[in-house]
Amino acid sequence: MEEIKLMHSLKDMINIRFDKFKDRVAFLEKFGTSKEFEEITYKKLKDDINGLGTYMLKKMGLENKKIAVIGENSSRWYITYMAVVCGVGVIVPLDKELPANEILNLMQRSKASAIVYSDRKKEAIDAIRDKLPKDMIYINMNIPEKTKNEYSFDRLVEAGRDLVDTGNIDYIEKEIDREAFSVLLFTSGTTGTSKGVMLNHKNLANNLYAAEFIIPQMGEYRLLSVLPMHHTFEFTVTYLYGTYSGSTIGICEGLKYFVKNIKEIKPDVLVCVPALVERVDQRIEKALKEQNKEKLVSTMRKLTTGLSKIGIDLRKKVFKQIQDNLGGNVKIILCGGAPIDAKLVEKMESYGFIFMQGYGLTETAPLITTTLLKDRVAGTVGKPIKNMEVRIDLSANVDENSNIGEIIVKGDNVMMGYYENEEETNKVLNKGWFFTGDIGYFDIKGNLVISGRSKNVIVTSNGKKIFPEEIENLINQIPLVEESMVYGKPSKKNKNEVLVTARVTLDEEYIEENYASKRPTDEEIYNIIWNEIKKINRSMVGYKAVKELEIKKDKFSKTTTMKIKRFEEMKKK
Repeated sequence: MEEIKLMHSLKDMINIRFDKFKDRVAFLEKFGTSKEFEEITYKKLKDDINGLGTYMLKKMGLENKKIAVIGENSSRWYITYMAVVCGVGVIVPLDKELPANEILNLMQRSKASAIVYSDRKKEAIDAIRDKLPKDMIYINMNIPEKTKNEYSFDRLVEAGRDLVDTGNIDYIEKEIDREAFSVLLFTSGTTGTSKGVMLNHKNLANNLYAAEFIIPQMGEYRLLSVLPMHHTFEFTVTYLYGTYSGSTIGICEGLKYFVKNIKEIKPDVLVCVPALVERVDQRIEKALKEQNKEKLVSTMRKLTTGLSKIGIDLRKKVFKQIQDNLGGNVKIILCGGAPIDAKLVEKMESYGFIFMQGYGLTETAPLITTTLLKDRVAGTVGKPIKNMEVRIDLSANVDENSNIGEIIVKGDNVMMGYYENEEETNKVLNKGWFFTGDIGYFDIKGNLVISGRSKNVIVTSNGKKIFPEEIENLINQIPLVEESMVYGKPSKKNKNEVLVTARVTLDEEYIEENYASKRPTDEEIYNIIWNEIKKINRSMVGYKAVKELEIKKDKFSKTTTMKIKRFEEMKKK
């Protein structure tokens, strides 16, 4: 294996790595109404990035300005990001699910001078035009020609490439300050108002350096991009590390096309979040139930897992049908974004998949720890990545009788700070250490175990601390329950007493399949779930027992990576 070297900046990817892979296919993507995936080579990718960057820098007056990007996953989104950070200004990725008023808020907060967007976001952008600066530049990714109000993305790239062909190489030769502010990412706000995270090339380059030690053969693999591109985990792992390695990335048309696209792309690696893994598991379980193979498969899983431990691995052959449902080639499932139940990890491994888990935050660009190809331990998020120090701060006083505390980290991938928010920055950064707000501990083998978020911890009247995520994992296994959120609610009888409360949504698909002849009444559903919760209560220490149950009629408010927005939910009655 060739020596792994740390890049100076992302521009090294374009000028060195892309040349190395120039004839390889970088992206597989469907355009417009096309039913077939089209190929985009690394050479074309490099030329398009340099073309857009050149035109923005030389003809649009955007040097050192902030440029927002919003839309579905696409090569144009990636080109925009890379063109901006590699010589124009600061990129501001926005969540495509944001309504118009929130897009306006983030555009104003970021002081963006331009916005690049997909045609599906045009209506939302048009709705806020009169509230944005008059000199705002609007670039539509999908229109073929420039209009009165919008530039055409393709025409800008074309014009920029013409400039390069005639000798304008100022953008291409522009040097990058690896410690300069280059990326502004707004957090999803699951526990509060979103904050603007400032990242630089040093942060991202260090993540890519570390990733080579985790999956060194990524360039041999084909990936399927499912998670939204604005999410740091997806963009760093799939798009940045994927293209850094020379992988081919198939761009999923959307979550509802996941099953169809995974069979078309046949990926080797799937980057996902726990909610997506849970959906895959539900599909597998449903198919086994329809075929009356639940007991058989359960027995075979135990048998083949046991044999694999003594060097006889038959899982790929025995579970070929399950493998084929994920395209037939998936070798590695890399999961991040939230904790996942250890039993589900073990189940996926028993089908023959290598299940790796990563832990990180937007503020760390995002990787902090990851399990490895070998010696993986289900229920943990592995060991610190290269160039990253991770410690447990016991002064957080989470549990004075254990080794549980707040996870703090130090390394070159820790953010510069929060944008125009010195107060919040000072709360989390101290002498180079970033206080994550996550609670956890190291197991006997040095693997990090996440217990929960410090902001989610429930404190009882006698000072006991409860991690809701632990209880949620158990409640989510109740068949009638789709999802749950456990929180502390003040008692009406005693203001000093906190009631551990479970708020759940129903699995309507399960109800339709199992109560087809007659749907249970709301009271009957409540009693069924409550009886299951009482069983869970008996398996835990007394102070963790759930005292109240709330059944939500509508879905939880969620981020685009399918995490519950607790901050919003807590405001609801």
